[in-house]
Amino acid sequence: MNPPPDPVFDLARRIHEADGSKAVIYASGGGTEIFPWLLGRGGGSATLLGGRIPYDPADFHAILGADPGKLVDSRAARGLAMAAFRHGLKLRPDLGPGGVLGIGGTSKLASGPNERPGRSHEIHLALQTGERTFARSIALPQGGDRPAQERINALAILNLLAEAKGLAGLPIRPDDLGMVAETFANAASCNHPDLPSLLGGETPWLAYRLGESGPTATSDSRFGPPPTRLVLPGSFRPLHDGHLRMAELASELLGEPCAFELSLFHPEKPPLDYVSIAHRIKGFENVGGWLLLTDAPTYRDKARLFPGSTFVVGYDTAVRIIEPRWYGGLAARDAMFDELEALQTRFLVFGRVDASGRFRDLSAESFEDQRVARFVERTTRVVAEDQFRSDLSSTSIRLGAEVDLP
Repeated sequence: MNPPPDPVFDLARRIHEADGSKAVIYASGGGTEIFPWLLGRGGGSATLLGGRIPYDPADFHAILGADPGKLVDSRAARGLAMAAFRHGLKLRPDLGPGGVLGIGGTSKLASGPNERPGRSHEIHLALQTGERTFARSIALPQGGDRPAQERINALAILNLLAEAKGLAGLPIRPDDLGMVAETFANAASCNHPDLPSLLGGETPWLAYRLGESGPTATSDSRFGPPPTRLVLPGSFRPLHDGHLRMAELASELLGEPCAFELSLFHPEKPPLDYVSIAHRIKGFENVGGWLLLTDAPTYRDKARLFPGSTFVVGYDTAVRIIEPRWYGGLAARDAMFDELEALQTRFLVFGRVDASGRFRDLSAESFEDQRVARFVERTTRVVAEDQFRSDLSSTSIRLGAEVDLP
């Protein structure tokens, strides 16, 4: 006997039958009914590559490879979607960036009769494909029923999957579920023809030429070496005058143009998606030179991409580079020192003022560890305080901003 018609399972069937990408779904905090909907009547392998429910914060962090800060907001959902997308590429590299999509969801739903008064109920979803990032946030009414909110959450995920496959979704406001408000939707498309290849691990770096007309994508990563061997890495969230002054002085001191480098991946932060990339690239309007996007999270990775380069870094970054914890211990760190020297890597270090008002730089004699002292002496040039001092920091700028930056 056939089961009675159900619009949810009918939409799931149409999703399975539609041509298009295969999905990985990470759902945190709610919406897990999406999995029996997709799998409960067969055919799910046509759509679903895998799924995960990162309920504990430790599992959430493990998926992202970093602490996202807030666990329930649009940025966290985008991080999950990007992680899901990258996992899909790892599972099925044959599909390529155009054949995989990642969906991330993180939510805060009704928690029962002892819930704190005034606690918000919200759903944040994101879709990541090789061509775009799309994020949607939904506000739920206070005093809602948990099962009803769970259904709204799962339905919103199902609709997002349907939209990704070019299908119309189901109404998300049935009369018995109360009013649902979409608070915002945020989207950005791929703005470099090779960006999907960078996400997919096929291209190690991309170049944008900077100028008065704004950042312009180039094909330099396909042909020959990078445009310069002087590179200022950063997250540029946001780009500020301190970065620009460092690049200008570095160029004067070393006699060649200084390129900015933005890695999509970071050892302590979620990977960048197209919304974040677009926002950060926009910060380089009216700046000259080059911006390089890379897949290099560590300085060893950057040195392998750009051998013979000098990296322009601040004091705090320079100290982190020599910390053993990044490499699994002293022996691994020392091996990294040897590799950096073999790659002819150099560092130009700009000092800063610490909390006590003391200017800190990276002079070799300040290190008791002779292995570190020798490495610093051979590879590092320090910019004196009378040449450069800036008390600006991206963190302080973000804290003073009226809105959180992507």
